[in-house]
Amino acid sequence: MLRLREARTGQVVGVRSGPLRLYVQVPGDLRVCLTADLLRRLAPRLRRPTLSTAAQDADHTPWNIPPLDAGDPLPGALSVGNVTSGGDVVCGPWTAPSDVPGDPLALRLALFARHYADEVEITPDDLAVHAGTLDRWRRALARWATEPSKAPAPAYAEGTLAALCDDLDTPAALTLLDRLTEDVTIPPGARLETALQLDQILALDLPRAIGTL
Repeated sequence: MLRLREARTGQVVGVRSGPLRLYVQVPGDLRVCLTADLLRRLAPRLRRPTLSTAAQDADHTPWNIPPLDAGDPLPGALSVGNVTSGGDVVCGPWTAPSDVPGDPLALRLALFARHYADEVEITPDDLAVHAGTLDRWRRALARWATEPSKAPAPAYAEGTLAALCDDLDTPAALTLLDRLTEDVTIPPGARLETALQLDQILALDLPRAIGTL
């Protein structure tokens, strides 16, 4: 079951079943859009259809967020906002360099490295570290892809999904992904399929280097 922090009480509670309707209150806030995108990508794994609208059109495609279309909130929509706008899901304040060369997904990873409700200040050094992490993970997947495919490793596949269902605990999911890269007890093909499954939600382009080795 998907559980999210209730903005009014601070308690983590279950989200009612059925289609997940999302309303992005502040489409200009990348972190708000990123959180809504994470919910949208997670929902199919829970067999929940998703419908999204936003306060205005927005395009954050460099960060693997599909364009958002303006529209009124759908009935029963879960609103995603920030500390200024409020909402059902409230993202913490954040800062990051406005123009840093390199992979824009390093910023996506940097924001995932902290819980969406926490305040975070991202520096150029942070982005460099996360860009290096992405490169390391992508090279690992490229190596694993040269071996026979195997079913995903249950402990990691179920563990990352459970973390994301528990108030979008992306730091815990990323920790498990990093452990997976070092766990030589898991066959390479199983590590590959596990990472690919998780990347369908995280959208970090982890398969990017496959075929380059």
